[in-house]
Amino acid sequence: MSSFKDAVKSGMNEYLVDLKTKLEGLTEAEIYWNATLGSNSIAWLVWHMARVEDGWINSTIAGGESVWDSGNWAERTGVTHENGDFGETADEAPSLPVVDVGVVIDYYDAVRAAAFEVIDDMTDEDLSQSFTRGNRSVTWSWILGHVLVEEAQHLGQVGFIRGMIRGLNG
Repeated sequence: MSSFKDAVKSGMNEYLVDLKTKLEGLTEAEIYWNATLGSNSIAWLVWHMARVEDGWINSTIAGGESVWDSGNWAERTGVTHENGDFGETADEAPSLPVVDVGVVIDYYDAVRAAAFEVIDDMTDEDLSQSFTRGNRSVTWSWILGHVLVEEAQHLGQVGFIRGMIRGLNG
């Protein structure tokens, strides 16, 4: 089990380090730039990546309060929204208020610390536990794999948008 948890945590570390590298040097205008109307900005992607990890691991698997709620991040960021996320529709994608991305990264770091505690506490038996939402049931091992895949996809989107703004070596 240790090697599985180590592999998951290694992947999670890699994409967060790479994300922070991709954010280096970007201006606020670049971070909030949208390629097209209704498309996601880098700011939204960073926000969403942190919320995905927090929701799936710290809330769903851990069965408790998200880091967003327990850490009072709505007040700390000034971001409030009834369902806790933005960009569920094309009209909502650009609705994320302007927030210092450094503060969102602070939230992401807090999410990560809590997520690693959850993963460290998991047993082999825990991986086969199920979570059901609506008519879909998934295992905890599926959730961990899904987080890695979704975060990697969004990291690629951040890199692509940065490349559109700054060019190949930007």
